[in-house]
Amino acid sequence: MDYKVLGSILGDSVQVKLVEFFMVNNTGMYQLTDIARMLEISHSRVHDLIGSLVKMRIITETRSKRNRLFELNENHPITKQLKELYRITRAFLVASQY
Repeated sequence: MDYKVLGSILGDSVQVKLVEFFMVNNTGMYQLTDIARMLEISHSRVHDLIGSLVKMRIITETRSKRNRLFELNENHPITKQLKELYRITRAFLVASQY
């Protein structure tokens, strides 16, 4: 999947793609390796940027033995606003294709 809905208005940054990834894939927890593979971004780049999202509590981190698992914090007020922005922007982009 191409994560460019939010990037169309917020800019094409890896951090924006990370946020959008979690909004689209919000039904589970993901390891850094899986996130990097799905976004086609280096593991080290994802590792460098996801920390700030965890610090802001937009993304939550859970440790399971040696694994670090990440998921979208559905209860964060910013997340709720970003989801609405994503929904509206996606609808606009789809409508403008016709």
